[in-house]
Amino acid sequence: MSAKRNLLIGVGVGAVLGILFAPHKGSKTRKRLAQRGAEFKEGWNNLKESVNNRFSKAADEANEYIDDSETPAYISSSMQEEWRGSDISGDWKP
Repeated sequence: MSAKRNLLIGVGVGAVLGILFAPHKGSKTRKRLAQRGAEFKEGWNNLKESVNNRFSKAADEANEYIDDSETPAYISSSMQEEWRGSDISGDWKP
């Protein structure tokens, strides 16, 4: 037998077995896939929001630490102003 013939036989047998042993109708399977996709998207959005909130909180805490900390004496006054005025907060975006 040739390779092409074997391939066609395999595709045909696979299609028939797939139809015979499919657990659900095609419309039901598509609905389930759409539902799972929507659940995944919602979970992904929740994860992104959670990570964004944690990074924002960490940035706020870092700014508070910087504002509350003592400036070393060897830093010039212009550098102190720049250091105190820096802001590392903001929305973190992936």
